[in-house]
Amino acid sequence: MKTLRILALFATAIGGVALSSCGCCTGVEGAPALRPLPQFNDIATPGAVINYAK
Repeated sequence: MKTLRILALFATAIGGVALSSCGCCTGVEGAPALRPLPQFNDIATPGAVINYAK
């Protein structure tokens, strides 16, 4: 009888997690898709030498 009670509690916990984690039962919408990253152009710096040791 104790084993049945433990299994029932375990099944209830697993069922609760399974039903609430998908969002369909909670009414919470999923996150929107990310927008594409911007495309940057390289800046031409001919002959520019930067001395970071100053």
